[in-house]
Amino acid sequence: MNTQTQIIKIEPGFTYKVVRTEIFAGVYLEVYKQPGYADEATLNIGDNEVHFAWSDEAAVLFAELDMRKPIDLLEILTQAPRLLA
Repeated sequence: MNTQTQIIKIEPGFTYKVVRTEIFAGVYLEVYKQPGYADEATLNIGDNEVHFAWSDEAAVLFAELDMRKPIDLLEILTQAPRLLA
């Protein structure tokens, strides 16, 4: 897996970090971290996006993705609090 980190500055004093990991061709995970706010993530599968709250449980699942069952991923995504679009 290839991981890139980018710091995005919106305005003075307002920045956030994006960690983008390519899981395999056409599928990547972006985790958004901003001080003072809950972490968020987007799983991009081709042209589709699944937005969800980034949790410790999700971090463990994605770190062990090659050893987990696909149903584990769906379970994490359905339990994560929904984000407003």
